[in-house]
Amino acid sequence: MPYNFFEITKEGKVGLVKFNNGKKMNALNWYFWEELPEVLDEIENDKDIKVAVFYSDVKDFSIGLDIYDFGERFQDLIFTNDKQKLYETIKIMQEGMNRIEKGKKIYISAVNGYCIGGALDFIAACDLRFCSKNAVFSLRETKLGIVADMGSLQRLPYIIGFGNLKYLAFTGKDIDAKKAYEISLVSEVFENESLLQNTMEIANEIADNPYETLAGCKQIINNIIKEDVSNSLEDVAMYNKENLNFMKVISRFSEKLKGGK
Repeated sequence: MPYNFFEITKEGKVGLVKFNNGKKMNALNWYFWEELPEVLDEIENDKDIKVAVFYSDVKDFSIGLDIYDFGERFQDLIFTNDKQKLYETIKIMQEGMNRIEKGKKIYISAVNGYCIGGALDFIAACDLRFCSKNAVFSLRETKLGIVADMGSLQRLPYIIGFGNLKYLAFTGKDIDAKKAYEISLVSEVFENESLLQNTMEIANEIADNPYETLAGCKQIINNIIKEDVSNSLEDVAMYNKENLNFMKVISRFSEKLKGGK
């Protein structure tokens, strides 16, 4: 089926899922959050697909949440401070990331250029991450006055360790591909022009293995952390329900734009 944010194609046993908001540096507008569960359902129900690769064909993977789109669509949240609706919206937005983790297929992110905020949450939910040499990662929510609530704080400890996560979360600073590899955020770093090709080679290697075995490995590994992640996602949704101030977030975002940071 057609989507606004995503475009799905297939090459053998591998599904290719392109982020399709290139004119806005693949900012995660509401279509992303709304359509992601549907995209994952389509992949999970396709018997031909064993592995799915998420990628961008523009210079950046994604600059994170589309603040402007969110502000337009949820003005009532911003101006009325409806805490219950905020909580419900956070839970809806968390659902797609959770389905990646719960799904039986193997999900891979191929990251080029910027991967910021919500995009980092997204790749943290994926099973494997690869990037190009020009990739830049940031848990940028901190600089906007947001406690990240889409999964980075819950999943990254098991990928990069608690110390590295705290460093990214407390500073909100950018790290390059070399640093991302050193802390195990990504498994491989490829030349910019060969990122998708190299990622597809690994995806096909994985897809050659028995589906039941792949699904079993993923389930057993993810079961180790399942309760920790689930409980902490609920905790952060409740925290932001009480503490998130959208007017301050928008103000900080505007200041960062003016300052070029």
